[in-house]
Amino acid sequence: MLTDFRLKVFETVARRLSFTRASEELFITQPAVTRHIRELEQQFGCRLFKRSGRKVALTEEGEKLLVPARRILKEYALLNEVMAGDSSRLQGYLHMGASTTLTQYVLPPILALFHRMYPDIRVDLMDGNTECIEAAVVGEVVQLGLIEGSGEHADLHYRSFIRDEIVLVTAVSNPALVRREWTVEQLRELPLVLREAGSGTQAVVRKALGEKGILENELSVSMRLGSSESIKRYLSKSNACAFLSLFAVREELERGALVRVPVRNFDVTRVFRFVTPHGEQSRLSGLMIRFCLDYYNKM
Repeated sequence: MLTDFRLKVFETVARRLSFTRASEELFITQPAVTRHIRELEQQFGCRLFKRSGRKVALTEEGEKLLVPARRILKEYALLNEVMAGDSSRLQGYLHMGASTTLTQYVLPPILALFHRMYPDIRVDLMDGNTECIEAAVVGEVVQLGLIEGSGEHADLHYRSFIRDEIVLVTAVSNPALVRREWTVEQLRELPLVLREAGSGTQAVVRKALGEKGILENELSVSMRLGSSESIKRYLSKSNACAFLSLFAVREELERGALVRVPVRNFDVTRVFRFVTPHGEQSRLSGLMIRFCLDYYNKM
């Protein structure tokens, strides 16, 4: 695979803000990462990174280099795709970003099968909420994003992936809640654990409640947490409820650790979506999109 490896090292350190993580991603030693960066700094006659303890940050000169470096690496990727010919010979790097629910519960089996079929394609998956992933695609930190929210960024192209249901759940040990049906209006009375601001799940719930005339600030919020896993652990020790993706709670529902709290005439659904920049997408991004769609169509 043709590339400028020193620029690749620089871009990886700039994206991960860590020499150690860059070495792990690139499968080279940390001294090798340091050597490549030092050679670039000698070539340009300036420092590209500044260190403070274990923290790494771009200098002003490093910020200037990052945009053209990514543009050059993108051209190398395009060149490799053009010359690859048969898709079975595809190789290269695919930087993806996905919302937390997708990263934890939807993508792992897909990526395992993808790696088995395309072992020469390195996939690096970034985790974040919907707003973070959209920003990463716009900033060309990742080539392909998958989100759970309803973003409408003017610089991005959205394509539907799969449908998801968001359900209200609580611990099976919460007898006050599991044996009755609630109305939408009574949701104001329930102690709730919500996701953080910027969460795609929370944005969908907020919109669904708003359509029923209920504002988020009218809810009885016990806690806000940053992931479905942390919320599930919280529920196991409390009498609170939470709106979570069915993908996230399917296992707990099946083994009886959590139960659904029925709410009359209140169904919350959404569509997970692919996010790419406008214009022609990379061959690897297109391959991953088709692979994901085929996986769930067969299921």
